[in-house]
Amino acid sequence: MKENTIQTMDLSMMDSNGRALVMNDTLLVNDNLAVPFKMSDYLMERYSKRFPLKITTTCMVIVYKGSVTFTVNFRDYVAAENTCIIITEGTIVEKVVYVDDARVMILSYSQNGLLSPFSKNQRNLNRLYALQVMLVHLQPSHLEMMKTVYEMLRTILSDPSFAANREATANNCLNLIANIVMQNSESQQELGAKTTRRDEIVARFLQCVAENYRVHRELSFYAAQLGLSLKYMSHVVHEQTGRHPSQWIKEYVILDAKTMLRSSRYTVQQVAEELNFPNQSFFGKYFKEAVGVSPKKWN
Repeated sequence: MKENTIQTMDLSMMDSNGRALVMNDTLLVNDNLAVPFKMSDYLMERYSKRFPLKITTTCMVIVYKGSVTFTVNFRDYVAAENTCIIITEGTIVEKVVYVDDARVMILSYSQNGLLSPFSKNQRNLNRLYALQVMLVHLQPSHLEMMKTVYEMLRTILSDPSFAANREATANNCLNLIANIVMQNSESQQELGAKTTRRDEIVARFLQCVAENYRVHRELSFYAAQLGLSLKYMSHVVHEQTGRHPSQWIKEYVILDAKTMLRSSRYTVQQVAEELNFPNQSFFGKYFKEAVGVSPKKWN
């Protein structure tokens, strides 16, 4: 069996300071609101050799105090306090640094494990921000409300008296958190819009690409998987996302390739093999066309 081409970070890797609580392997909450050390000190020591990492869940990080700098999909971001960061699953995290004695609250969750109301909101977020990062500035009063709900959620996950209805109660808290984020989002109207048939096509297409891009890069494969004509699928994806389907496929392939090259654990030949290119030369041309330089020069 081949080694995974990208090191992944799941819920089990996110207990950075002993305060993590997990529900059914689908939801994790963690924070450093009351700990004296910076989470980055621990994270860097524990995971420095693992970066870059592809996250297998969606992460929401609420910056309560200080600021956070991070690199996702090879782009740098800075989030000051009163900011909610949403990073959708499948994105590649290259670096995380908590500065200015940052205090944060983290929620990491699998979409499949959440009840339908919050899952719908998250599907919309994924549709609009696939392979990207969403930063939402929270009003001070909403930040305090978020903290209150977060602390309620921690109690629900840890208190045995909630065992019988823990999942439903926890999801009520998650829905409230989602609504607070939506209220503060500049894209509120668009995010809150009713999910249409075309939205569903895009979501299914992106999911299919995420699962198959290493083996299938031909558009006909994805059209067949979705049960659509190639022309119609291409039209819907381009109209809804502003990108042609082939651009989405290439984005996944190139991010994977960059991750392997950056890790220094793979030669260009090995990267070509892992991504199922016919040969190194073909991969080199594909990479240079997308990035502007050859794999060897980029690395």
